[in-house]
Amino acid sequence: MTIQTTTPDSMYLVLPVPFRIFEGKLFVEAQAANGLNRWADNFARVVVAAPVIPESQLPNLAGFVWRAVESLEHRSRIVCQPLPWAYTPDTFFRLLPSTRRLIGESIAQCQHLQFAIGGLIGDWAAVAALEARKQKRRYAIHTDRVEHELIRKTASGSSPLRRLKIAVEAPVMKRYHSYIIRHCSLGLWHGDDCFRAYSPWCSESHLVHDVHTKHSDLIDAGELERKLYDTRNAPVLKLCYAGRLDPMKAPLEWLRAIAAARDLGAAINAIWYGEGALMDDAKAEAHRLQLDDSVTFPGFVANRAELLGHIRSAHALVFTHITPESPRNLLEALVSGTPILGYDNPYAVNLLEAKGGGALVPIHDFKALGGIIAELAQDRERLAEMTQQAAQNGRRFTDTAVFAERSALIKKFA
Repeated sequence: MTIQTTTPDSMYLVLPVPFRIFEGKLFVEAQAANGLNRWADNFARVVVAAPVIPESQLPNLAGFVWRAVESLEHRSRIVCQPLPWAYTPDTFFRLLPSTRRLIGESIAQCQHLQFAIGGLIGDWAAVAALEARKQKRRYAIHTDRVEHELIRKTASGSSPLRRLKIAVEAPVMKRYHSYIIRHCSLGLWHGDDCFRAYSPWCSESHLVHDVHTKHSDLIDAGELERKLYDTRNAPVLKLCYAGRLDPMKAPLEWLRAIAAARDLGAAINAIWYGEGALMDDAKAEAHRLQLDDSVTFPGFVANRAELLGHIRSAHALVFTHITPESPRNLLEALVSGTPILGYDNPYAVNLLEAKGGGALVPIHDFKALGGIIAELAQDRERLAEMTQQAAQNGRRFTDTAVFAERSALIKKFA
């Protein structure tokens, strides 16, 4: 049995979000960097492990902004542990023994354990959970999407071989994650979709929101008054979305909802901020729907403050998510006093049920979504009321508050 000489008030965190090594320096994705700083607000020492992405794989990470680890606010108390990139079976099983030993040493040295699972082959967080169980240690599991359901849904329309692979992999992943979660001491489920899927497997489950908005990001009273005036008086309804153009976001249905609202007489200016595999398809669909004058695709906005400014200037954020996930852009819209209009899912329902700030329609019903948009284009008082509700609702979501809450749970249960 491993002798545990744990460092007091320390946490071992295993993430799927990769490190990058460039010109001899270690980098981490910008939002993950903010998360590490917020964890270090609450723990004396944070050891974070993540795979190192090969440079050849970088084009697959649309929208990533990298930040040097050495620039972290609490760098002296954050220890980074690079792990191998092992997302093929031969590489994973060849590196599994040595990597598990490395992970096991860190587990033995840290007082609290948190693992962000999210896959099958190459998921070192899941391996860490198995090692923690072997060492008879308590551990927390955190995730922000229901991976076995997500891969099933995104496989539709793929090649027969890809669909066959997913048909085999999804149930195996579900059983694997069920085993890991049933033996964890704490489940931190980001969003209601994850909570509903995973909480039955875990005796200590908590619904959390993994947000990175600051108190300074909240729309202030003066900005809100100006926005309400514009909402009531602007001749053209300004809509936006911020995220990847990929199948789980259903950008073609988003465009069809915009077209449906246009056909009902709404004057619209809609902007999708982001990049992704469906960019060319989306542009072709916009042209087919004769939306060239109404919809633009400016690409990815790297500066987060600039992106929040764009979301804040919109009258509504329109979304067409078709998989069980808990995207941060809905939270960022509420923080910005921007109502959210989109497809019904447990996560969005949970966000809106306390204070409002949006409207939902059945999934895939882009015509109904277009109808809501057209109604609000005509009823600006109703839209202004939604705007006030969104701003009030969004005040719940700041990074310092949510990370402090999660840290307290980890210290108590993991």
